[in-house]
Amino acid sequence: MATDYTQQQTVGEQMRAEELSLRTTVPPSAIPGYRIESLLGQGAFGQVWVGTDLNTGRSVAIKFYLHRSGVNWSLLAREVKNLVTMSANRFIVQVLDVGWDAEPPYYVMEYLEHGSLEELLRQRGQLGISKAVEIFTDIAMGLNHLHGKGVLHCDLKPANVLLDHDMHPRLADFGQSRMSTDQTPSLGTLFYMAPEQADLNALPDARWDVYALGAILYCMLVGTPPHRTQQTVTSLDTAGDLAERLTRYRETIMKASTPRAHHRIPGMDRGLVTIIDRCLAKSPSDRFGNVQQLIGALERRQASRIRFPLLMLGIVAPLILLGVMGYFAWRGVSIAETEATKQIRQIAMQRNQQTANFAASALESHLEQLFRTLEHESEKPEFQNFFTTLLDAAGDETLSQLAAPEPPPEPLKRLLGLKERSDFENYIKERFQKILNETAKTSNDTARYSSFFVTDRRGNQLAASQIEAETTKVGWNFAFRSYFNGNRQDLPTTIPRRNISPTSVSHVSAPFLSTTTRRWKIAVCTPIFAPDDNDSDSVSVKGVLVLTINLGNFELISSSKTKSAKNDNSTSRPNEDVIAVLVDGHDEGDREGTLLQHPLLQTLSNQSDPKLANEIFRIDPEQMKPLQENGMYEYQDPVAKHKLGKEFEGNWIATMRHVDISRRRFQSDAMEQKDLTNLYVLVQERSNAAVAPVSELVGKLSREGRFAFLSIIAMIAALWFFVFRAFRLPEQSSLASRIRSNTEHASTAANEATIDISN
Repeated sequence: MATDYTQQQTVGEQMRAEELSLRTTVPPSAIPGYRIESLLGQGAFGQVWVGTDLNTGRSVAIKFYLHRSGVNWSLLAREVKNLVTMSANRFIVQVLDVGWDAEPPYYVMEYLEHGSLEELLRQRGQLGISKAVEIFTDIAMGLNHLHGKGVLHCDLKPANVLLDHDMHPRLADFGQSRMSTDQTPSLGTLFYMAPEQADLNALPDARWDVYALGAILYCMLVGTPPHRTQQTVTSLDTAGDLAERLTRYRETIMKASTPRAHHRIPGMDRGLVTIIDRCLAKSPSDRFGNVQQLIGALERRQASRIRFPLLMLGIVAPLILLGVMGYFAWRGVSIAETEATKQIRQIAMQRNQQTANFAASALESHLEQLFRTLEHESEKPEFQNFFTTLLDAAGDETLSQLAAPEPPPEPLKRLLGLKERSDFENYIKERFQKILNETAKTSNDTARYSSFFVTDRRGNQLAASQIEAETTKVGWNFAFRSYFNGNRQDLPTTIPRRNISPTSVSHVSAPFLSTTTRRWKIAVCTPIFAPDDNDSDSVSVKGVLVLTINLGNFELISSSKTKSAKNDNSTSRPNEDVIAVLVDGHDEGDREGTLLQHPLLQTLSNQSDPKLANEIFRIDPEQMKPLQENGMYEYQDPVAKHKLGKEFEGNWIATMRHVDISRRRFQSDAMEQKDLTNLYVLVQERSNAAVAPVSELVGKLSREGRFAFLSIIAMIAALWFFVFRAFRLPEQSSLASRIRSNTEHASTAANEATIDISN
């Protein structure tokens, strides 16, 4: 939209122009020194032909003014004068010659074969960021040259930007240009014109060109100028006159929201967004004050983009190096942790094996001592006298009736009423108390022993002494119990008792669960030999002497746990991290792996809920064999599945040791040797407690590593803070210096120009 008023052609002049326009094959006139070749375009006042400068051979564009009466020669002279003044600058179309006295008048300018920027955008739609910024920068440099000469273009738009053979822009069409000192308005083109410029009383301002520059860049990136919509165009086209049209345009821009389509361009950077937004600011005070400031912003963006990869490399490279060093440091620590953990677990396994050996040996020694004690008791003359006297007093018939499947009540009453039985039981209680007193000398826990009793050769209990408040079992038959018959486990209760023979060797019974206390027990037993009824010179088994032991109160197991911790040369650990457990190793039936003594069993035995007290725990069969052979590093305690056994969850380093007791007793001329027990001592140590020193060391190293890593990061950040400050661009940049140099060069060239622009 041109804003300066021009004279209108008359009807005759229009007919003359139409006639001339039809004769496009012949140029209007010949010009000395130029060969006119083809018509490039034509308008209301003339034609533009393409020709060749015969002196230089360069292509030129010759504009002929065919209608003198329709031309405002003062405006034309000002345009040509501005072109000549600026033509020395490489970003402005050069005027080569002027012929005002010719008929028709003409002027010659350089020919740019790639046409205008508007034509390029019409073909491509929009340009890439790098190409758009390159063209934009060149336009800004040319415009800065104009402003340096005091000339404001006032009608910047893609159609007024021509492209040379290298696709570099050249500013053209200075018909609306004004000197910075002019007081006359100048209207530009809609959607490229600043809102305050759309006023017939506006005074020329350099910030008009700044706005137009931003609109051109926006159009190159988006494809359309800012604020241009079909609704806006329709509103402007329906305006009644020029003043109303300008008012609508100005109000439309001021009310519209800030254009943001360029924000969504892929690859758009914040610096360029800021430049465009500031150029298109509605208020002149919010824009760049002049093109020089705009160029400075472009240079800072360019330098920042050049500097950014280097700065990022300077930041990322140390971080990558630090990351690699950290990885290998972490890998080294991990390998060291793995190896140290492996060695410590092996040491823990060996230590636990020694602890299990110690506990099993102590248990073996204790059982051996009990064997000797019981054998000695059974051989005492007082014991033999009380025992045989009771057998004689009870009689074989009474004792035989008690061994019947359903004994009548009379034999039991008769046995319980015998004075010989009462005397014998008092003797048994006296001897049991002596055993307890001997135990008290070495241990405060006398509750390990449960009862002390005697059976005849049929399995009938004759006399007993017990610590626990149990119902008396005197007169009951226990021939099915392994402590009587010497088998590896109790026999079925359906087997006739008369068919069961007593043990002939001292042994340890199979573990059994007390029907009263619900605690696991074992019995140390020895046969009672007495003279044979038919042959006084020989002896036979007349009964069994039994001492029962509460496994849950067996002090030896607790002692082994404490001693194992004390014998450990490493850092002492809480006792609950190392526990010793007694396990039933009988491989018959479903008994193998049954836990007989465990801290949780003691807790459950004190529970009032019978379901909890009757709980039985067994080691997984797949774990029993490895435990018996070499031990395990990842043993799972079966009590951990119980709701009260959560503290025993996790992996344990466990090893197992058989309690090995073999006894030899002479019978007549033969010697019998028998393995007397299938008990195992299992020592388990928490895996995480065993490797705790390594974990603590790794934790310390990790904390130190994190501290070192953060310290290095802080140092890098501090160093780059100073680097960024050192690299901050001064306001007067090298690009600005280059512009000043170009301006000075153009000024010199303009002063030397000899083109005649008179008339």
